[in-house]
Amino acid sequence: MEESERKLRGLYDRVNISVSNLNIIIIVLSILLVLCMAIGIANRGYQVSFDSLGGTAVESQKQMYGEALQAPEPPTREGYVFDGWYRDMNLTIPWNEEEDVITEPVTLYAGWREP
Repeated sequence: MEESERKLRGLYDRVNISVSNLNIIIIVLSILLVLCMAIGIANRGYQVSFDSLGGTAVESQKQMYGEALQAPEPPTREGYVFDGWYRDMNLTIPWNEEEDVITEPVTLYAGWREP
């Protein structure tokens, strides 16, 4: 390898692949990285859905990882009083608005009690 060609290779001096092929690989990987970042920004956060279990509909939200839930307007249901949100459909694990944070997509279920 001539000295002038060795200078052109720069960082690729010890790599047994052509500079043009390495440049193509770098460009393709850069484009993929930018696309992944764009998709991540466009769809950022986790989906938080609310099942009112017979009450009025509650719109779902997107929350970032580690954020506290922005409590929606409580649903209403004729003959019942809203008793908070629960993590499970059996209403055994209450959602603690002050301590619990979003770490994954989640569906919260409305708890109801008779007045």
